[in-house]
Amino acid sequence: MKRITNILFITCICLCFSFITKDSMLSGTQNDGLNIGDKAPDFSIESPEGNQFKLSDFRGKVVFLDFWASWCGPCRRDNPNIVSIYNKFHQAVFKTADGFEVVSISLDGLTDRKGNLKQENAKQDWLTAIEEDGLVWKNHGSELKAWDSQIVKQYHINSIPGNYLIDEKGIIIAKDLKGPALYATIKRLTE
Repeated sequence: MKRITNILFITCICLCFSFITKDSMLSGTQNDGLNIGDKAPDFSIESPEGNQFKLSDFRGKVVFLDFWASWCGPCRRDNPNIVSIYNKFHQAVFKTADGFEVVSISLDGLTDRKGNLKQENAKQDWLTAIEEDGLVWKNHGSELKAWDSQIVKQYHINSIPGNYLIDEKGIIIAKDLKGPALYATIKRLTE
């Protein structure tokens, strides 16, 4: 009798959980961020020179959207890979796209819990890192608000480095690619 009671109890819990999960999915309360197949949200951001550019400016090209910061060790260690991939594919011929671009969004501008700046000169830190790491592409942007950046929130970035690979139609085709996986994914898109 005790065994039957335990089985019924476990069955009831499983059924309740399945209804709760189904309701959450139907109501859209579970949001894990952007996924492969989603349209990449457009944004406008200022370059270091003060010029505004939008993600949609690169429609027709494959775009590697990279979130990083000058203070992020793993980001800085990954930058040589991104530079190598940019140099390899920037002028490549793609099957359906009109080229390849990297768009870098910096999370410089850290503050502490009280809102005090942790970086004395966030913009200079950002510009120095671009130069030191040889980030030769022109599409650099930052709101200098670190985790409070609207673009960071829009793309659900919770850790860096973080990235999205976006096709020529503005659709996310991969995310969080590093090194060989990034190279192989882009290579498959070329002729």
